[in-house]
Amino acid sequence: MLFTSTANSTVAAMFQTASAHANRIRKEEAAKRLDYYRDGQIDHLRTLLAAKFTEPGKLTPAFVNIVRKIINALAMTYLEPPKRDVEGTQSDQEIFAEIAQTSGLDGKLKLASRYAKLLKTVMVRPVWRNGRMDLDLLTPDILDVETGESPEEVTSVMVTHYGKSNRVEEISYSLWTPTEFKRIDFRGNALYSEPNVYGVIPFLPVWDRLPTDSFWCAGGDDLISLQEAINLKLTDLLYTLEHQAFGVGWIEGMPGAGKLKVDPGHMVLLPSGGKLGYANTNAPIEEVVAAIDKLVKWAAVSNGLPASSLSTEPTDESGLSKLVSNRELDELRRDDVAMFRRYEGQLFDLCKVVWNAHNPTRRMNDKAKLRVDFYDPKPQMSAQEQAQTWERLLDLGVISAVDVALEKNPDLQTRENALAYLLKIQDERSQLEERKL
Repeated sequence: MLFTSTANSTVAAMFQTASAHANRIRKEEAAKRLDYYRDGQIDHLRTLLAAKFTEPGKLTPAFVNIVRKIINALAMTYLEPPKRDVEGTQSDQEIFAEIAQTSGLDGKLKLASRYAKLLKTVMVRPVWRNGRMDLDLLTPDILDVETGESPEEVTSVMVTHYGKSNRVEEISYSLWTPTEFKRIDFRGNALYSEPNVYGVIPFLPVWDRLPTDSFWCAGGDDLISLQEAINLKLTDLLYTLEHQAFGVGWIEGMPGAGKLKVDPGHMVLLPSGGKLGYANTNAPIEEVVAAIDKLVKWAAVSNGLPASSLSTEPTDESGLSKLVSNRELDELRRDDVAMFRRYEGQLFDLCKVVWNAHNPTRRMNDKAKLRVDFYDPKPQMSAQEQAQTWERLLDLGVISAVDVALEKNPDLQTRENALAYLLKIQDERSQLEERKL
């Protein structure tokens, strides 16, 4: 009886949280950011135009997606897939390789890192579906979360399922606690419930930075507001070009000649004192273009990117400018790598739990752990500089020819493949030398 009472109170609390005004605003903002990232900006722009102009239908909405450009440039953790080594049995390694392949691990985590930059908080869920492991990436517009004393202590998660239409009756919810799973209808009535076979809530929170006072991290409003300002100015520019960039004909001293048509090659007989002409308007086109360019660069700089990263003009940066820009981006990436190294380990543990619950005869060892080595970006070098660098490292004994082969051809994947490749080349060279003799 106590269990039932507690479960019902959890459902009531989650529904109260989901219906709270602040929570609705949070979800709408998340959905809006996703629209902006995915090129769905036109409807939002039309809403802005309707609020600012009496005849918004005369304007042609236009946008350039700065949000996606900046978010993708900032999310640098997965520039290349990291190397993952399972510290466990051969079976553990084979199972995890299978999980990584069937779930699209590299692509899902790369997208998670981008969405974390965009939305500041997302969740990744390992799920057993259709006889294999998969990963779901869940965004704040469909999530409600309750926490304990710390924002990182998740006590329950509710996922909203909107169905295939906009009908309220089709909305349902999945409510997870460490002990129970419930499916709930749009009125809050439990459709069915069952024990949580995992014993933990199978969701991994992914934050853009560690949360301090709330589960939902704040930030990123500046990028959205700048995107909206850029969209409005672009729309203004199109209107200006369409209506003010052409000469305007005028007639003087000819009453009733307002509909006079003058085409190239035609002569017009004017009465005494009559005049025809064209006046060029002074549309502020250059000023509008300069304003848009300034807004775009502000958007880049305020998010830690060099202004040149969003410039359409080819410019040569000074050595000092490049160094400062790279240092800021390198620091951002080091912070992100530290966060995602932790997330990778937590996700591995969750995958073990989910896998073992559905594969009792082929379990992963509970003590198996994941070691992750993230890709380190290297400065661009000419072919000659790269060859000299490899030669020095080989002379120092820091690397072997196998390392060079792997770096030059990542498709070799393993050191064994690289060694076989080098031996094959050595054998071919020997044969060629013999033929010369």
